[in-house]
Parts: sequence; structure tokens; C-alpha cells
Amino acid sequence: MESLLGLVDLHTAAPLLAAAVALFILVEQLSYHRKKGPLPGPPLVVPFLGSAAHMIRDPTGFWEAQAARASKLGAGLAADFILGRFMVFISDSELSNRVFANVRADAFQLVVHPFGKKLFGDNNLMYLFGDNHKDLRRRIAVNFTPRALSTYAAIQHRVILSHLRRWLD
Repeated sequence: MESLLGLVDLHTAAPLLAAAVALFILVEQLSYHRKKGPLPGPPLVVPFLGSAAHMIRDPTGFWEAQAARASKLGAGLAADFILGRFMVFISDSELSNRVFANVRADAFQLVVHPFGKKLFGDNNLMYLFGDNHKDLRRRIAVNFTPRALSTYAAIQHRVILSHLRRWLD
């Protein structure tokens, strides 16, 4: 049997193809372990897919497992691999603040949803970097002060009571 070009037969190409696939898998595993370092995470990852199947099958369980891994060593971090991308899960709020205080386009990419930019827009806080990001955070920070939040809570309380009264009537 000859291949399409007639240059290499199938018996010669099959081992070469298998070796290339094995090399790809090995390089992907080594890259994952180099990036992961001492962080808790799965010891081996499925090529290209990583933990995507687990995340789709049981999303709540997937994120609970990430949180459990992150708290295991007390570092507040866990690593994983999803759809060809290295992922870091941060469960510690102080560490999250330090990471987001240094948001730069070349530092990391926040992945919210595959169609996130279409859903939320390019100018969403999640996709801004540098001064634009800091300026928008500064402008919306007044909405989350204790005084503002207590105002929202009081309004929500009145609305909820109003709805409950209407439902009971």
C-alpha cells in the first residue's frame, strides 16, 4: 500500500506517526509540570483536553476539587490544564488582590468564557489592562463601600417584603 503521494508506504508512516503523537504527549506533560511546579494539581493531564471533561460533566465538583487542592498546602493556589491552557485557581482573597493589582496584558490572560468578549464586550473590566483597568476599578469602587452596600440591602429588604406581601394576598 502506498500513501497518497506514493513516496512512503503505510507500514513506514504508522510508526513515525505514533512516535510523533507520543512526542507531542510527552512535551505537553513536561510543559504542564514545568509550569505547575510545586502547586497541587493533577499529576497527569489528558492531551489537549486536560480536565475539560470533568468540568463539563460535574462543574460544581470540578471547582470544589480545585478549592480543596488549593487549600491542601495552605498556599491558596492550585494548577490544572484545560483545553490546551495552563490554569491557576486562586482561593485566597489576599492573593487574588495582589494578582489583580498587577494586571498586565503580558502577565496572564483571564479566561471567563470562550465567547466572553462577545457576551460582555471588549471594554469589560475582565478584559482591560493597565491604566484603563485601574481607572474603571476606581470609578466603580464607590458602589461597593459599606455605606453603598447597606443602602442596597435596605432597598432589597423593602422590595422582598413587598413581593412577599403581594404573594400572600
